[in-house]
Amino acid sequence: MKKEICLPQNRFSTYLDGLIAQKKLKRQDIFQKADLPQKYGYKLLSGETHTKNRDKLLRLFIAMGLTLKETQRALALYPMPTLYPKNSRDMVLIIAINQGVSSVDTVNEWLEEYGERPLSGTKDQDLSDQETKHSPK
Repeated sequence: MKKEICLPQNRFSTYLDGLIAQKKLKRQDIFQKADLPQKYGYKLLSGETHTKNRDKLLRLFIAMGLTLKETQRALALYPMPTLYPKNSRDMVLIIAINQGVSSVDTVNEWLEEYGERPLSGTKDQDLSDQETKHSPK
């Protein structure tokens, strides 16, 4: 009997797949709300592409309407630093998520109102600068 190795990226993908099904979301809608290219979004969720840019993940999680607990768990599974309340930018993100804001544009407006950098997106940086592809083993 073969034992399946559970890599962190597999747990992340499985966790998000479960949330997407539970919340009855459509991936295309998530990517559109997150302002991420659909092809890139699919690769990110499947683990085929890995980002070093936490903002891109946060865009997805906000567009999905995740709770703070779900967001923190998804970040930890990625693995990526979780939101830290003593960081002023993260605090604005925590407040927005706790209030159920599911619009990236609204979250970015809040960040700018508090003098914080908005969530970076695909237009801010070349994707190839921040992403690595995982080859199947």
